[in-house]
Amino acid sequence: MATQNNQRQTDDDQQSLSRSAYRAQKRKEQAAFEQRDRERLKAETRYARQHTNPQYDPSEEEALVSQKVNRLKRRLNWAILGLSLAIVATFLVLFFVEF
Repeated sequence: MATQNNQRQTDDDQQSLSRSAYRAQKRKEQAAFEQRDRERLKAETRYARQHTNPQYDPSEEEALVSQKVNRLKRRLNWAILGLSLAIVATFLVLFFVEF
């Protein structure tokens, strides 16, 4: 019984905020959020400075680039083949199936 009264009392306290008190509360929440966001951005920039991309030899970099390009070429070719087969299958279904 007492917990219900306490619950009602806290609900009433939350509902009975005046506009100015509500606005002040929201300003405080916004300021706290902006402070956390600034700290997060500082931590991210600090992490980015500490963990830079490794530097490769020019020959290793060329090898990596050529491997990536070849992999992308293969994927693109398979995607084109799959789409072409799907288009042909769609035309065959539309041609032979009567609606």
